[in-house]
Amino acid sequence: MPELPDVRYPIGPRPTLPAEARTPQQLRQFIAAFEHTEAAWHALIEGAPDASLDRPYREGGWNARQLVHHTADAHAHGLNRLKYGLTQEEYQIQPFDPEAWMALPDMHLPVRDALALLHVANVRWLALLRAVNPQTLTRELTHPTEGRQDLWQLIAKHDWHARHHLAQARVAVEGNS
Repeated sequence: MPELPDVRYPIGPRPTLPAEARTPQQLRQFIAAFEHTEAAWHALIEGAPDASLDRPYREGGWNARQLVHHTADAHAHGLNRLKYGLTQEEYQIQPFDPEAWMALPDMHLPVRDALALLHVANVRWLALLRAVNPQTLTRELTHPTEGRQDLWQLIAKHDWHARHHLAQARVAVEGNS
């Protein structure tokens, strides 16, 4: 009997970017993905009935409203990590606790505010990705639980992360939980 997919990962687990994929073409693909994913978030959330935003994508999982707030926060964190990685030697990532952040009062702001944060962070991500020399992305930083990684992997992680939570939000909004 085939193994059932893990509903927590509707697009699959986070992949590691292979060394041979660290190319200018891959950077262009990341840029296109960042553009598309942000537009898809706006289309999904802005067009969703309000009640569907409160439905979790799975039992015990976050709802679409929480997912967009978390994704906006994480995208802003990722942007800062990229900027630190581009400007500091031996940068140590300071992680954040998503569950603790979910309990903060700003998570009750309207989803349009989370979408606005996602948009602004994405504009800045795209400005950096379009201007950076791909060779610069070999610079490394350290995550306390993931270890050393280059900026290519950081970008790949945040590309996957935004698409991953978008897929979860789509399940919640469409009522497939």
